[in-house]
Amino acid sequence: MVRTMPSPLRRLFLLPWLAATACTFHSTATHWNGRHGLDGKPVFVTTTTIYGINLLVLLPFWGDTRVDNLVDEATAKIAASDSNTLRVVETESANYWYAIPPLTWFVAPVMGSVSIEYTPSGKALADAQALAKLQDQRAAERREQDQSHVIPDARR
Repeated sequence: MVRTMPSPLRRLFLLPWLAATACTFHSTATHWNGRHGLDGKPVFVTTTTIYGINLLVLLPFWGDTRVDNLVDEATAKIAASDSNTLRVVETESANYWYAIPPLTWFVAPVMGSVSIEYTPSGKALADAQALAKLQDQRAAERREQDQSHVIPDARR
């Protein structure tokens, strides 16, 4: 006799999986310890990652992780910051059709990622420097605070 998971429990198991699909994440590295790119100008590196689901292993259903869509998403973010010169550094894609067979033969989780190096606009560079200065100032304020409540003095 084969026992199956009760329907409400099955929905509860699949809900986080479905909620995590079709998500797009962006991250940008702006600090390079004073180092510059090949042309002598500062560079930023942005990474865009998309998670989704394919039907029957190959057909995009939620979250289009094809390279065209990845580059389009990433360059839209770069264009919003008025930057033009860019170079695709790395692309990555994964199709987890083999994760939980036969379920993932029909609905396969997929992931695609692209990293792009670009020369930031003057405004974007100034914003990043202002943010770095603010973060350094806040860190200095935290260091200057009295921390005696954190580590008790053994001599008392």
